[in-house]
Amino acid sequence: MKRVIKKELTEKEYTQFIKQIIDINNKEGHLPEYIEYEGSKIFKIEFIETIENVNKFILENGRYPEKISIYQQKHNRKN
Repeated sequence: MKRVIKKELTEKEYTQFIKQIIDINNKEGHLPEYIEYEGSKIFKIEFIETIENVNKFILENGRYPEKISIYQQKHNRKN
């Protein structure tokens, strides 16, 4: 099954995205269930996977990837 890209970010955009997550975490004391970023709702499972993928890439290659993809994931909504 082909993975669907929800959002692609440059290194600068990714840094801003991570800063937004950290700011929310510092303010609320926990990671948000989702974050609104440039008109897209990015769920926790999606941004955690993205962070893990980017960190792995940096460790293996010593640099950021040229484009950072956030892949759409299934998630559980609390209603």
